[in-house]
Amino acid sequence: MVLRNRLVLVSFLSLLVSGTLAVVLLAYAAVVVGGAFLSGSLVTVLLDLAFPELPVFALSVIVAVVSSVGVVYGLARQASLPRGGRVESIARRAERMFPILRMFGVADVFSEPEPTPEERREDALASLKRQYVEDEITEAEFERKLDRLVANDSVDDARAERERAAVVDEDRYRR
Repeated sequence: MVLRNRLVLVSFLSLLVSGTLAVVLLAYAAVVVGGAFLSGSLVTVLLDLAFPELPVFALSVIVAVVSSVGVVYGLARQASLPRGGRVESIARRAERMFPILRMFGVADVFSEPEPTPEERREDALASLKRQYVEDEITEAEFERKLDRLVANDSVDDARAERERAAVVDEDRYRR
């Protein structure tokens, strides 16, 4: 998080410096061209002006554009964005239409984070308790499923996930 804040700060400062430089160079060029227009030697002054200032102006504009993209991207990553299926599906559709968006992981920003194994266990236990309280399962079934959940804590996550899925499937068939 601190690294992102620093990147936003660096991008913002770079935008500020390059934008200011571009505006100053543009103003200077306007003054020189205006003076040359009034004196009548416009072509000579434009050629003298184009060589030293044009590359610096172009570089400062490019840096300003890249920095502004960095600032917007950094702020968007830090913002509290809505998450959910609808926004994620829109983002996935946009990624299919504009493949460059995949590089930035736009859909991943809007997708719900995957639950941790601990959260899955807590959800399974809460679901099991709810089923027992609402008399959807008997006390014997509750204890058998609870034993499975407790036993899963000591085995690897893949096996625990398979057994949880079996319990969930078993419950779905009962309904």
